[in-house]
Amino acid sequence: RCSKCKLAFYCGSACQKKDWKAHKKVCDDLITSPPPWYYKHSWNRDCGRHEGELELITWDCRAEGTGWGHCCREESASLKRKFENQFDGNLERFYNYWPQAFRWKCCGMDASMDSGCDHHGTGSKPCTCDFCRGGKPLPDRIYKDPSASRMGLALPRGPDPRS
Repeated sequence: RCSKCKLAFYCGSACQKKDWKAHKKVCDDLITSPPPWYYKHSWNRDCGRHEGELELITWDCRAEGTGWGHCCREESASLKRKFENQFDGNLERFYNYWPQAFRWKCCGMDASMDSGCDHHGTGSKPCTCDFCRGGKPLPDRIYKDPSASRMGLALPRGPDPRS
């Protein structure tokens, strides 16, 4: 955990030293202004960080058969009522209950996945996905994925030249 802002989590001191240059400005900004509620969830298992916002999925995806909150279309009305009544519209509490209802706008990943951010060149650090590291753009089967978490996002295809 960062000793200054107390929000960033690291897997060890080597990971913290590696990220300090990028985190220093963010850390200073966090102390002067409160972070958005989802900032503490942006750190993932492989010591990376999402640089976008968390967004609640409120649209239908026919390809997946999902509706509001990225659940089965038949259950979406009851999940929405639960969000409004039981959680009083509080996004953070709802995230703790149903994280797959959210997506990261920086990479189009489902928020319940805790692996790295595949941003393909739009982040402050090089993209760590296998395609960018290999110097190849995303293939059509991945880039044109019709999933609910990628709908409406204009994501780059890569490759990230820094990878």
